[in-house]
Amino acid sequence: MRTKRNQRGRKRSSIALIPALRSMLLQHVRRRLVIYLPACMPLLLVVLTHIGTLLTLVLIKSGLLAPGQLYRAMITWAVYGLLPLLFCSYGCFFAIARPVAGLLERTFPDLSSFILTLATGALYGVGISLALIMLLGADTMLRACLLVIVGLLTGLGNWVLYCSLITPSVQASSDT
Repeated sequence: MRTKRNQRGRKRSSIALIPALRSMLLQHVRRRLVIYLPACMPLLLVVLTHIGTLLTLVLIKSGLLAPGQLYRAMITWAVYGLLPLLFCSYGCFFAIARPVAGLLERTFPDLSSFILTLATGALYGVGISLALIMLLGADTMLRACLLVIVGLLTGLGNWVLYCSLITPSVQASSDT
């Protein structure tokens, strides 16, 4: 029977767990950026809508705000808005944003990358807006304006994030 006292000292190697997990996660996300990125802005907008709904609910319960149409619209977006927005974001990312980026780059090679990014993001956002209007049926001008704003924010946000995260070599290989 051996006791710990008789054992020789071994050199133990330690790995910093949190930095290793962080680097593995970042590597995984960068490799599969096309899968995760179209969901970023819809998730952020729904989280912001949830926060706004909670703040509005607190203000209504405290008596500082009367319940109205805005509150109902925020609850609707917080609960039911994620799936249509995700659907439109993914569809327009693959159908509009990626092909248009290559087309704009080939058509206007002298434009700066910032202008090309904004133009592609705006077209991506317009596509999302039109898809949301057709999918959800905007019966009033206020609802149509809200859908256009949400679509443009989603498109511009996703595309700017996409262009800031991808490296030029990945972009060149994905365009071909």
